[in-house]
Amino acid sequence: MFSCGPDPIPDPQAVFLLAPENFNICTSASRINNTEREVTFRWTAALFAESYELIVQNTITQEIFISSTALLNTSLILPGASTYQWFVRSKSSLTPVTVDSSSWQFYLEGDPKSSHVPFPAVIIEPQDRATIELSNSNSYLFIWEGNDLDNDIISYDIYLGRDPKELLLKEEKIKSSQYSIVLEPDSEYFWQIITLDENQNQSKSSIFSFQTN
Repeated sequence: MFSCGPDPIPDPQAVFLLAPENFNICTSASRINNTEREVTFRWTAALFAESYELIVQNTITQEIFISSTALLNTSLILPGASTYQWFVRSKSSLTPVTVDSSSWQFYLEGDPKSSHVPFPAVIIEPQDRATIELSNSNSYLFIWEGNDLDNDIISYDIYLGRDPKELLLKEEKIKSSQYSIVLEPDSEYFWQIITLDENQNQSKSSIFSFQTN
């Protein structure tokens, strides 16, 4: 039987980010004053998208900057000497569905300085909002990736808890980017990684959640 109804409305697709490059120094920013720089963000066109929303977060202060455009680029004035995380949201007036791109990070130079703040750790395992299987001993191996433009990361701290507002320090001064923890079955957890470098600069990852079986 053939349907006489309208064709389904396609959801917008995700863009691919172009610049500023991931885990790099933004060298193309224009100097506004001693503390601020104008950064131009660029991305590819997305199928079925009519407009885009750029979301940028200062990973040190947690301040969020948002800009909407129908173009494939837009500029923001941002404080220098900070690390930033950014992504683009594809939108269409034909559907309420929106789609986010992958998330990139970059360092925006301020006045010359001897060291850079580490990028917030990238979570590998467990993925955010994942449901995980524990080992026979009820342990699970947490894995993440650290990045620093100076290559001087010395350790990580891992925080874990049942309440995202009350995370507890589970282990500090971890030298590798993985750590095994015994967990309770059938429980929801939240976790975060703190990255520390040789100059005592530190960064915090976002807080992620997961569920144990």
